[in-house]
Amino acid sequence: MESKTLNTIQTLMKVGRVLSGIAYVCCLVCGILCVVGLVTAGVPRSIVIGGVTIHALFASLDNLSLGAFYATAATGLIVCIATCILAKLASRYFDHELAAGTPFTLEGARKLLRLGICTICIPLAAVIIANICCATIGVLFPGEAFIDFDADVPILLGVVIIVMSLLCKYEAESNRETLA
Repeated sequence: MESKTLNTIQTLMKVGRVLSGIAYVCCLVCGILCVVGLVTAGVPRSIVIGGVTIHALFASLDNLSLGAFYATAATGLIVCIATCILAKLASRYFDHELAAGTPFTLEGARKLLRLGICTICIPLAAVIIANICCATIGVLFPGEAFIDFDADVPILLGVVIIVMSLLCKYEAESNRETLA
């Protein structure tokens, strides 16, 4: 007999799977747009593609220097890549949990622990890489304003996920001992 709480957990896991899928697709599209921006930033703005000038695509960026544009697009690309990776890892965890029917399995706890560690490490690596890119762009475009990327790394969220993984592992081990 399934409990009402387990049904609620499974519903939340389904929602998490859908949201992580949406985040993955959105970040993938945004990452592609960042690459397009990086590739076309040096293209003369008078070029016409399908009746639209390149200048029209960049009209909102007129006050942004080329160095700042490169830094912004590179930072956006790095953040999108990091978020795609995390969204895919989360989606895999949700798929595994839904297949198992419960979060209280040793394999599920291991996957949740990995997700927690990655939730801390991947954004931290993205911040470091983005800052290196911004510093490099600052050297290549001296005197132009550029972005110095600083973001709050979701350490607390990662720690909470790690603690949840330990609780799931404890429950899985308790269930195993009860069945023995």
